[in-house]
Amino acid sequence: MRNIKTLGISLIVAATLSIGFTGCGGGGDSSSGSSLSFPSNAVSAEPTIENGEKVEEVVTQDPQTMYSINSVNSSNTQNIALTMKQLNEVLKEKVDLNYYSLNETINETESCSNGGTIKISGSGSETGGATIDMTFNNCDYYDVSLDGKITTSMSNYNSTYDDYANISMTFVTDFTVSTSGITAKIIQGSTTKLEYSNFTGWYEADKLKMTISAISEVNGIKTGQRDAVYYFSNLTSTPSMYQTSGKIYIDNLASYVDYDTSYDMSQTPFIFNGSGLDSGEAHYIMSNGGKLKIVVEGGAVVVYIDADGNGDYELNN
Repeated sequence: MRNIKTLGISLIVAATLSIGFTGCGGGGDSSSGSSLSFPSNAVSAEPTIENGEKVEEVVTQDPQTMYSINSVNSSNTQNIALTMKQLNEVLKEKVDLNYYSLNETINETESCSNGGTIKISGSGSETGGATIDMTFNNCDYYDVSLDGKITTSMSNYNSTYDDYANISMTFVTDFTVSTSGITAKIIQGSTTKLEYSNFTGWYEADKLKMTISAISEVNGIKTGQRDAVYYFSNLTSTPSMYQTSGKIYIDNLASYVDYDTSYDMSQTPFIFNGSGLDSGEAHYIMSNGGKLKIVVEGGAVVVYIDADGNGDYELNN
């Protein structure tokens, strides 16, 4: 039977990689399907190297090890997509919860591996899916402390591999991830929708579509992703990630860039080789027709700016 350990794991699968985008203009109001609000006075970012580097920090910051939850650099950014994905992977490996049937109402508090607790409550059925609340209270996973409440819903049960293909995650409260003296906060109302495919074994899938609307805060500075869509492949070997749409907010949410939907990033995905980014290329649209190109070349990230959008990238770092 399906159990809460596997549940909590699969559902938080998305917490370690990045934050996203949308191809429409303007800041303002709530993103699709979320109570999260972005500033209505946010403007398209100026096509400068400085702004390009701010975006680059958000989309290319990657965990140094397989089990690093906190994809946060030393300044003010967090890669939410990676954080969302890796948090699930860490829970799958580290959380030692008792197994529960989903054909009943659950209301249990479990100890975390190195201190703190997780309270789990909800109900559902194996084939019909479930809605589960998980409240983390100073929950310590190998020197990473987690605090806050997440509601997750699971559906589309795959009986062959005993897993759910569709998982959604809503942050009911601000959710903090703290380690190595840095605390990142995922703001209340942030959401992630996970759609798994190509299952390769029990609780394992090789492909994932992730849709994110989220705001992250590090050192008092906020960055955000609105209606960002990511695709992950080769999850069980050498993972890769590419984007297809979305809006990335920088400058404490004052400005943003849109993913350039005319560019097919599936042909140049970000590829992770175990020690970091190995290759990849992504394109974004800035103000006044300007464009941003982020390229991973031999493990180094290079930012290019086409200030007038004529296809000639005059500036780079």
